[in-house]
Amino acid sequence: MAKKTKINNSQFGTLTIESDKIITFPLGILGFEELKKYAIVVFEEYGPFQFLVSIEDPETAFPIISPLLVIEKYEPDIKKEDVASIGDFSEKDLIMYVIVTIKKDSKGPTANLKGPIIINQKEKLAQQVIVDSDEYSTNQSFM
Repeated sequence: MAKKTKINNSQFGTLTIESDKIITFPLGILGFEELKKYAIVVFEEYGPFQFLVSIEDPETAFPIISPLLVIEKYEPDIKKEDVASIGDFSEKDLIMYVIVTIKKDSKGPTANLKGPIIINQKEKLAQQVIVDSDEYSTNQSFM
């Protein structure tokens, strides 16, 4: 049976995270480099959004979404050496998300397509990558 960790978040309350669901970001997330361990939390009422919640600082949580829900043909040029920190993988091991920003004064959410999060599901390792292309924006409107 998997070990469980309980964390408290002021928005979501007490969350129980199974240890095999914890994802490690060896390099952290931009601006949050000191936080390495996260879990993806799903709440049906917030769909299609999910939340990347820090285990070390549960008040740090990022709404995330599949980039394919933002742009149907999202295909950033990411090389294997760009994601060296997530270990060995094959394409089927990977899942990609983008961080969403929801501002009170804006007309809707925006997604950071310039900095996707790549997760190696097999190794439970992840990395935020900066896409070197003007094709994608840090605040792409959608919905």
